[in-house]
Amino acid sequence: FVPSIRDIFGFIGASAAAMLIFILPSAFYLKLVKKESMKSMQKIGAMMFLILGFVVMIGCMSLIIFDWISNSKKDQGH
Repeated sequence: FVPSIRDIFGFIGASAAAMLIFILPSAFYLKLVKKESMKSMQKIGAMMFLILGFVVMIGCMSLIIFDWISNSKKDQGH
């Protein structure tokens, strides 16, 4: 049960924004540039950016779920 559309947009936005900004560009770079070794600075940076993207996405989604839980507890008392 989701009480408002704002919650759905927040969840979709958190996952889509992290995918578009962090995860997909770095994953495409790692996939397309095969002639460089994995120890090059560009590939290390892309891998760190990819990991940062997953951290941001998981962090945002967990904050949204925490907000859902805390708001549902507030609404039960009234």
